[in-house]
Amino acid sequence: MDDILPEWVIRAVPEHIFSIPAYVPGKPLAELKRELGISGAVKMASNENPLGTSAKALEAIQRVAGDAHIYPEGSAPDLRRAIGDRFGLSPESVILGNGSDEIMQFAAHLFIRPGCEALVGSHTFSWYRICVEAFGGSVKAVPMKDYRFDLAATARAVTDLTRLIFLAFPNNPTGTIVSREEFESFLRDLPTEGLLIVLDEAYREFVTERDCPNAVDYIFSKPPVLVLRTFSKIHGLAGLRVGYGLAQPWLVELLNRLRPPFNVNSVAQSAALAALGDAEHLAASLTLCEGGRSFIHKELAGLGLKVIPSQANFVTFCLEQDARPVYEGLLREGVIVRHLASFGMEKCIRVTVGRREDNTRFLGALRKVMADLKLSV
Repeated sequence: MDDILPEWVIRAVPEHIFSIPAYVPGKPLAELKRELGISGAVKMASNENPLGTSAKALEAIQRVAGDAHIYPEGSAPDLRRAIGDRFGLSPESVILGNGSDEIMQFAAHLFIRPGCEALVGSHTFSWYRICVEAFGGSVKAVPMKDYRFDLAATARAVTDLTRLIFLAFPNNPTGTIVSREEFESFLRDLPTEGLLIVLDEAYREFVTERDCPNAVDYIFSKPPVLVLRTFSKIHGLAGLRVGYGLAQPWLVELLNRLRPPFNVNSVAQSAALAALGDAEHLAASLTLCEGGRSFIHKELAGLGLKVIPSQANFVTFCLEQDARPVYEGLLREGVIVRHLASFGMEKCIRVTVGRREDNTRFLGALRKVMADLKLSV
């Protein structure tokens, strides 16, 4: 990059910025068409809701679209109140973000400065690391055990410099969770002051295991917990970018000082409010996920592949070698999945649970690709 940047820019930009890798999203359908000329592909890479957006949310979008020239209410009082009511919290415990990843950035901005550190799992969402390094902090990756957060090891890794601990239940990209007792024991092992736990629950609505901790129960604990959720997954609003955080009011008040004006647009606010109340769409999305997740897991295991048990709306499986040839072969078959090299899992692929016909198409394409590559099936 240095050879294309003006010299004054290299001198002016903080040196640590140049070492931060850009976030790499899943391949869009349009990109696949441009690169390989493939039409009619199915995207199973970004964990979007295959049922789409709820009808109620679409109606809300139509109602407010004509007012797009008017700024939204910056504090989004109606949506914050509805979210608070859902969890038995006051609106003062709710903060909205342009996606929940924006709130992660607020937390890093608030607590990280050069010399501070954050703890993450060795195989987890890369945006955690990017947020911390953007503000000059360092990141310590704690090895995961059986693709699950090793909470005991994480607690032992805390030092006087630790300011943030990023966790995710279920974790992306593994889909794994921990038990309630594991999490509560972890909390007891931590210092009560000096750090914040950022608990990402983007996929929490897909969890069927009753023993998974519900992070909202712990936001008033010591150390404090910032819970993050999103409307991008089960609510089917990924294109509108609206997420939210739940925390103690003092923490929300501080985070709001870093929030840009009107960061959640009026269309997103109205759609999210409608989607939150669409119980039928939520139930249908969960039912589809449960059935598809079980089906894909069973079929992959039947192929002799290592499948990581998932509580999210995706399934991750691993091969004995680098999975890139399989990923690329699936692209040529018109099936977009996610190769997990950027997560430090080169041998693994993550596939979003889709509709029955999507899941069947993926499995058929996978069998063909593995046969073409002369991999055992």
